[in-house]
Amino acid sequence: MTSFNLVACATIGGNFIKFIGGIIWHPKNHYFSKEPLLLQRSSYSKKSFSFISIPHHKVYHSKMINKFFRFAYHGSSSGYLIMTGKDNSFILINPFTRRKMVINNSVFEVDFSCFACKVLLAFCRGSEEFVLLVLCRDSNDLHVYQSRSFSWVTYLTPQKVVDFVVLQSTIYVVTNKANIGIVNLNSTNINFLELKTTIQVHFVSYAHVGLVSCDGHLLVLHIMSKVTFNVYKIDFSTMDYVKLKTLGDIALFYAPQRKYYALSNPRMWGYENNSVYVIDVACEKYTLFKGDVDKLPELILPIVLIAQYPPLHPGPQPKQPYLDWCFRHIRNKVDYSLVE
Repeated sequence: MTSFNLVACATIGGNFIKFIGGIIWHPKNHYFSKEPLLLQRSSYSKKSFSFISIPHHKVYHSKMINKFFRFAYHGSSSGYLIMTGKDNSFILINPFTRRKMVINNSVFEVDFSCFACKVLLAFCRGSEEFVLLVLCRDSNDLHVYQSRSFSWVTYLTPQKVVDFVVLQSTIYVVTNKANIGIVNLNSTNINFLELKTTIQVHFVSYAHVGLVSCDGHLLVLHIMSKVTFNVYKIDFSTMDYVKLKTLGDIALFYAPQRKYYALSNPRMWGYENNSVYVIDVACEKYTLFKGDVDKLPELILPIVLIAQYPPLHPGPQPKQPYLDWCFRHIRNKVDYSLVE
């Protein structure tokens, strides 16, 4: 386990760079503009966001997103930062292409605080139409916005959906009981898979499940306690869970609240194989957990209280918390014809 505070690391060799209009990427590295970045929020007095390149020890600023400092941040998806305003509207900002989209919302209420909901943005194949999935922290409902109809749809399920991901143009969800389902974008149904076995999830402190897709695989993360977790692959040929002994050529990334990302061939981007990178909002640092050749990495999740979330109002805030990981190169795509 290794912890890093990038406030100091980011200035190594005088490489702290500030640009006044938009983000400018390093011209000497083809992958640099697409590598996973760490998103940092300044103190309220500075009112700015920063993108941090861990492998290159550089910091980048975007004047565009600083205008939305007072909005509640919820997550990044398909290269967009997703926030809400006090009027419940969703603001989708791509600081790399300087594109902004606003989605009005009068269907459900979103608590005006950071990380109040989990979000997923996916674009339709062959067009610029998109869908936005929203899971509110204080609700059991899954809300989906479809740009083709300019409307919200609410999916009601007997079990609470806790995470979602796109795999091979299909949106998969996982419930708090580790059941896997497919979101039907042509209806209000979630079609649950009939798997031979399932994970026994105990409703105790820290225990939860997460869902990621990577390298053509659907992976289920079972967090059993603050320090214990397992990773399973869904084998669609046998319709069963397969427990993994190691992450192999995959790195996992954790961000509040219980958001997980996966990256294949992480060394190409400057990250480690069979590792987990964890953001700790309260301590203003990230932690790297590295696994052995034939063993999963250790994982210790931070204790992040709601009171420690970045404030959306003036007041003392000595820390500059890391909010999220941003995977600009991953653009989720869905196909309406795959689910009937």
